[in-house]
Amino acid sequence: MTEMKKIIYIAALLLSVLSCKEPVDPQPQPGPDPGPTPPVVEKTLAEKIAGEWHCVVSDIDADIYLGLVSDNTFELYQKVGEGAYRLYRGTWSLDEKTAVLTGKYNDGEAWGTGYGVVLSEDENTMTLAPSEGEDQVYRKESIPADVKDGCVTVVKSEPGSDRPVL
Repeated sequence: MTEMKKIIYIAALLLSVLSCKEPVDPQPQPGPDPGPTPPVVEKTLAEKIAGEWHCVVSDIDADIYLGLVSDNTFELYQKVGEGAYRLYRGTWSLDEKTAVLTGKYNDGEAWGTGYGVVLSEDENTMTLAPSEGEDQVYRKESIPADVKDGCVTVVKSEPGSDRPVL
């Protein structure tokens, strides 16, 4: 019987060793080839700043909204004091190497200066730094419908009229 006990002992030992082994996961089956991974295309600064912005910090006592459209046109809504917003339109361009934003109103008059553009990492805040004067800080924000609907469109700059902020 001792011979039988040895066999049972060895069998039990083998079973316990085999049961301690980690189970082997089945090898995953390869799926269809997804093809080449498309390259990651970094957006240009001009593409990043295209959108609608609300001025939250400025040395000018005005409420300002700026829409920079991807076709390089802009709409500037400016309200100084009481009354309606004034809408100025024109074109803008950005020198990607120097990050300087410039523009021209539809009446042909250029902006007062170029603006250095600094965009926050999350792309929700844009600082426009003029060559002279205080920086203007804009937050990405849609231009409200009541601002667009109630504005007075300025076609030609008139002497003595409110100057646009840019």
